[in-house]
Amino acid sequence: LEKTSFFTVSTHGVNDYTFLEYINLRLVAVYDEDTDPTETVAQNGERTSRTNSTGAAHYVQVTFTLGDQYKPIETGLIPLDSVRAGRGTFLADLAPPASGPLQTGDFTHVCDGYFTASNVGVTGYTVDKTTFTNQVGQPCGPQSQMCASPTSVPDQFVSFNIPLGKEVFANPSNALDQNIFVDMVISARDTDPSTGGSAGPTPNEGDDPMQMKTTLTASIPIVSGGIN
Repeated sequence: LEKTSFFTVSTHGVNDYTFLEYINLRLVAVYDEDTDPTETVAQNGERTSRTNSTGAAHYVQVTFTLGDQYKPIETGLIPLDSVRAGRGTFLADLAPPASGPLQTGDFTHVCDGYFTASNVGVTGYTVDKTTFTNQVGQPCGPQSQMCASPTSVPDQFVSFNIPLGKEVFANPSNALDQNIFVDMVISARDTDPSTGGSAGPTPNEGDDPMQMKTTLTASIPIVSGGIN
């Protein structure tokens, strides 16, 4: 399902405009391959696999393009500790996790510490990381890498995957009152001297006179639909 129903951007730096273009969100469900041979279907003389309809691993794919003059900073385009996600009706309903037990509706830092975490996903839908990565990485799956902040973008196209957990898309609503929200910072270098880049005279408020930042906040509804 692809439908970005809401997004906002804010900038930090000498450029008053965001450097993101063609922003899109996509919800992805990855099902286990059903290896039961009694359910294998013959089509055109070939035996094909089917998917198990339960226990899907879910993630959201955020894609956008950068203007030609922008490049990732050395540590990566997207600071992983800035990436948050959650499920709710309104963005205002989501809050940073409290010090007590996590509640559904928390805005979870899903990529901070992802590579050392034992569990992944948004609050209320977390799953063992090994289970999640094995499901996404199975031979018939997309084998997508999660929380991979690019250090180079040769074609200016960026695809960033945020792990949500298991069965996050349960209980969909066509009233558009169930949404996945994401919030993330994109940090790049402006290489155009005319706009305050590498040779420009006007540094921004950060430590690096070439650094530009955009905060992207977006949502995509969870609605009923078929399995693609």
